[in-house]
Amino acid sequence: MTSSSPNLSRDRIASLLAAVGSSPTAGLEEPEAVLYDWRDPHYFNEDQRNRLAAVMSQAAALLSERFVHFYKTEFKVSPTSISQHFAEELPRLIDPDQGFSLSLGTAPDRPSGFLAVSAQAALDWATRLLGDSEADNDPNRAISSLEESLLSDLLTSLVEAFVCSLADTQTWQMGESIVKGTPAMPFEPTEALCRIVFQVQQADEAPAEISFVLSGSALAGIVGKALPPAVSTTQEQLAPVLMEHVQEMPVTVTARLANTRLSFEEILHLGPDDILLVEKPISEPMDIIVDGRAVFRGRPAQSAGKYAVFVTECTTGGSGDAAATPAAP
Repeated sequence: MTSSSPNLSRDRIASLLAAVGSSPTAGLEEPEAVLYDWRDPHYFNEDQRNRLAAVMSQAAALLSERFVHFYKTEFKVSPTSISQHFAEELPRLIDPDQGFSLSLGTAPDRPSGFLAVSAQAALDWATRLLGDSEADNDPNRAISSLEESLLSDLLTSLVEAFVCSLADTQTWQMGESIVKGTPAMPFEPTEALCRIVFQVQQADEAPAEISFVLSGSALAGIVGKALPPAVSTTQEQLAPVLMEHVQEMPVTVTARLANTRLSFEEILHLGPDDILLVEKPISEPMDIIVDGRAVFRGRPAQSAGKYAVFVTECTTGGSGDAAATPAAP
């Protein structure tokens, strides 16, 4: 027999309360429930996000100046979104095989993020710099070496402007060259990332977008977020912990009496009451196998009604009770 709980709607609950002589408290306001987004790492709080938005408004002005410098015409750049994500979502946010990007970071061997531009925007900007209005505008075509060089100059200048807006005490460095798609990033899957999107528009033309993707820790100092102190562990401290875990690992130990070789015909004729001779004298010890190697030797025995092996010697040259001189038979 199965039972199901009734659907207790708000009206149903009110009816039940009225039936037992209870009524809701007058004037009691219900708290506003906010849907919690588990995809958002919530690395920055609301105040820190507001600070970051103010910095990005300044960055937009500097980015606009760089576009004007390159194209000698008016460009409007404005921040459109600032969002937080886990690093494992990066392929969903930006197609790793499309567009162009330039990495940046505070350490030459560990970039903290990158600037990403769509393939169509990169092609449009490169052809404008080249002055070729009749060039093929197919975003899937390969750009020429000259177009790539011009695009690299533009993206480098945009990253420099963005870094200047951060007013950070850290020294930022850029990648040596632009890459097709997204660069390889040393992000952990659960690392918090911040994606900052700017809209770029010239006159009445269709707007384009550029995205800066940076680790949250790289932006922490800019918005006043304190980072936890780095914990450095020496090898001397780590070795006992690792050894403790290693000592608790289960290991299969096999006692091998001996072996022999038979023909297929002999195996077919093998049956109960037959005696199988092995290629080892009865005076030689049996092998104790650990991880495919004979680590100990011993002789057959029994203990508490079970088969056992009395260890007589160690074959690895280690120390311990089993590594003593062979026991007398």
